[in-house]
Amino acid sequence: MDEAIALLREQNALCYQLLKLFGELTEALKSKSLAMTEITQKIEPAIRQLNKNSASVQDFLHRNSAANFAEFLSAQPADAKTAVAASLLKQTGNLQAQIKKRTASVSRLTKTGSAFVEFNLNVLSQTTANSTYGAAAETGSQSGRRIFDANA
Repeated sequence: MDEAIALLREQNALCYQLLKLFGELTEALKSKSLAMTEITQKIEPAIRQLNKNSASVQDFLHRNSAANFAEFLSAQPADAKTAVAASLLKQTGNLQAQIKKRTASVSRLTKTGSAFVEFNLNVLSQTTANSTYGAAAETGSQSGRRIFDANA
């Protein structure tokens, strides 16, 4: 049980760290800060550590013939250590759900920013190809190419 608690504590700490970093990344994207690269460089090692932890968890669960921690804990006798492990498992699940929401937010912000940049590059290069910027008859443009497609 001590190994399970150690694995869950490590997973919980890594998830909390990632949640904090994704929050910083979200704020950097919203404020158009240049710190995004630094934050991304901090996220990458945390994800690698979480992947190592996940491999250790899978090995632990395989050795104990359990599909997941919930199944493993339900097979253990009820005592203080099992209660601690169950609490850590619940906290980790909550953190993972919050991380999922944060990554979706970061993804939306990134897509919006990318579309904004593509749109402005197309406007600055005065290229038109379809009704995104007006019909060809309205603009008088015969160009069939654009540098980027904001609708992709």
